[in-house]
Amino acid sequence: MNFSFIAWSKISPIKHLLHHFLFFSLALATSLELYAQEEEQSALHKFTVGSYFSRGDYGADENTDIYYFPLSYELTTFPWVVSVTLPYLGLEGPADVFPETGNIGRNRGGVSEFIDERGLGDVFLSASYQFPPMLNGWLFMDLTLQIKLPTADETRNLGTGETDYGYQLDFYTTLNRNTYFSSIGYRKRGRTPLYDLEDSYYSSLGLMKQYGDNTFLGLVYDYREKASSNAFESHEVMPFVSYNMTPQWNIMLYTILGFTNSSADKTIGFQFSYTLPQ
Repeated sequence: MNFSFIAWSKISPIKHLLHHFLFFSLALATSLELYAQEEEQSALHKFTVGSYFSRGDYGADENTDIYYFPLSYELTTFPWVVSVTLPYLGLEGPADVFPETGNIGRNRGGVSEFIDERGLGDVFLSASYQFPPMLNGWLFMDLTLQIKLPTADETRNLGTGETDYGYQLDFYTTLNRNTYFSSIGYRKRGRTPLYDLEDSYYSSLGLMKQYGDNTFLGLVYDYREKASSNAFESHEVMPFVSYNMTPQWNIMLYTILGFTNSSADKTIGFQFSYTLPQ
């Protein structure tokens, strides 16, 4: 099954880039008939450009501003979906906040170094395998492997300088134009003497409703274990709206509401996607 708002009846896994460095999982499940048709489709190519801004104190004395501009390419050749994301990153604030972890608490209780840096962020690779429909076509499942390559400059506090790995299972189904989905995953973080990082589990639950032919509204709840022994676990809610402007073009707007110090106080994000016509 292909994952695309634009050309098919499912939307691709959209994972929030500032916390999982991949968008939150979403999906519109297809029928068995569409599943059989997609097996015969040629490869799909999708390009996405996004923009994200957040501001928060993350439990520190000063705010941290994060600017994130990802450029992604996604290739679907049934039953595989592979993608690469190349981001541009900006950080202003204490030097113990990372986009994918929040405040790791490195300097909590002391004076944090203040940084104002711009540059290439960490590159992300992912590959998803789409299993055949289960329970008579009612339930769908995907398995995804994620890799974070340490392309961000750790000497400028734009990244940890280590490779991370992630494993994720997505489950989803649709009833009466409502899509219900959930994810469970594990993030294995590269160790570095500079930061007290830990591996962690995460999970999410969500609902998306279709209005008319082109508009989708949804809400995602996301939980993540703390990324450091000095950090906080994360509880967040992401409302979003997605609109298919044409069969090839899609726009999505979202914000994120956090309930612990691992989250920003204010966020806003959008993305444009274009799928090459077949």
